[in-house]
Amino acid sequence: MRVGLYFGSFNPLHVGHIQVARYFRDIEAFDQIWFVPSPLNPHKSEETLVPANLRLQWVKQALENERDITCCEVEFGLGLPSYTHRTVKHLQHQHPEHSFSLIMGADNLLHFHKWNHAEELAAICPLFVYARPGYAKPPEPIPFGAQWHDAPLLHISATEIRDKLLKHEPINNLVPSSILTEVEAFFQHFFAEQNQ
Repeated sequence: MRVGLYFGSFNPLHVGHIQVARYFRDIEAFDQIWFVPSPLNPHKSEETLVPANLRLQWVKQALENERDITCCEVEFGLGLPSYTHRTVKHLQHQHPEHSFSLIMGADNLLHFHKWNHAEELAAICPLFVYARPGYAKPPEPIPFGAQWHDAPLLHISATEIRDKLLKHEPINNLVPSSILTEVEAFFQHFFAEQNQ
């Protein structure tokens, strides 16, 4: 089975993430897409992260009714911080019958050379890179042998969602309806505590 691994903090998960996964599913790049939430991304500050188990729960909930798109919680058993190279090697060992590839935004490709064992990771797990607003397609050959995909440009980010929640602005069209109430409630409580 061809599996596209979509890693992320998903802090919180938003509709843009799901649209990207559906795009790769619908062009039949993969048989399945596995969202892989990271308990602690080594490139992100822990203070800004929603608790890991809550982010995991939101991803599971939001993907419940998606065809061929599911949540893989493998990083929750591998120790911290979460290195993609280690996770991919673990999954290849656990599932030798599958072929794995990485799905990532153009913003991640720009910094990919800083990732743990980046060269080997790209060699054992091909990169499928989707366009992001503000990031031009690199000249050919694309670094790390990546495949470029002009997926629909998504002007959504988790940072923008957190900023809107801080300002008490609606996020109805940005977060899956199945987790909307929980996301709003968590951040209302979180920001209230910050202001005390």
